[in-house]
Amino acid sequence: MNKTMTVQARDYVTSNFRATLVFALALLLGACGFHLRGSADIPDIYKHLQVKTTQNTPLEKWLRAELIGLRVQLDESTSPILHILAVRPTRQELTGSLTEIQIGVEVDFRMEDAQGEPLTAIRTISSRRSFQYNQNTVGIQSQQEELLQTDLYQSAAQQIVRQVATGRLPALSKSAS
Repeated sequence: MNKTMTVQARDYVTSNFRATLVFALALLLGACGFHLRGSADIPDIYKHLQVKTTQNTPLEKWLRAELIGLRVQLDESTSPILHILAVRPTRQELTGSLTEIQIGVEVDFRMEDAQGEPLTAIRTISSRRSFQYNQNTVGIQSQQEELLQTDLYQSAAQQIVRQVATGRLPALSKSAS
């Protein structure tokens, strides 16, 4: 009987300790500014946006998905414009016993008002990936490259949206206005 009470007391102390530890960790994470990805509050000025691109790339699809994930209303004619000015895919092949492919994408963008006047300076973001393959597995190489290109555009879209959401966009210089 006494042994049963000791086990119950130990279980009670252990469960209380775990609950206290979880609470303390949550408190520490909250205090340091940690928040889950996608849970950022977007500035009020950007809660309604238009997305404008000059090229037909998969980037626009990923941008729209990321913005919708942050509950941004898209395609309103009186809204600021997220203008994608240039998308530059890159590809470099290094050959040897194995071939290494380095692919990347650079994107120039800026925020504009509804009339197309710049609100921010042009910002360039880049994303790169590399992979190796054997010359005998050419079919696999093209599939892997397609998957990595999709990942590149998704990563670029996430970088752009994070910068818009956090307001970390370069200010427009006085001479540019």
